[in-house]
Amino acid sequence: MLAMHYAIPLSSPHTPDSIRQRARERGPMFDGMPGLKDKLFLLDTIDPCYATFYLWRTPEAAQAFLEGDFFKALSQAFGRPEVHLWLTAAEGLPAGAWDRAVLSMSGGPEPKADSVKVIEPLTGKYRWLAQTPAAGRQFDVMYHAHG
Repeated sequence: MLAMHYAIPLSSPHTPDSIRQRARERGPMFDGMPGLKDKLFLLDTIDPCYATFYLWRTPEAAQAFLEGDFFKALSQAFGRPEVHLWLTAAEGLPAGAWDRAVLSMSGGPEPKADSVKVIEPLTGKYRWLAQTPAAGRQFDVMYHAHG
């Protein structure tokens, strides 16, 4: 599997409420997307940020997304984000309701909560996406798309 993440700091006219509306409208469009296993639409309301976490079944599916209309529309609305690609042995997100998620961006100890472990090929650093409670950047999960 291939994990993908990007984060977009929010500024006017984009507000947490407008991002929640965007996730409600666009989230279902990702359900059943070829090559996608899971996508979380994420929102940090403390340090306002719209973010995503994807698990792709193949690199070709991730590439098709980055070259396609969905990513083009996102880039037109917010500017092109810096996309992080990581490798993972995870076959999907751990079971359960993903109402809150924590993304460890600096490595650190593995969380005790259910998590997805990823490795950044360039640096060899491990990171985790976990259900709360865990250490890292906290996000509300606005929508969980299933490929």
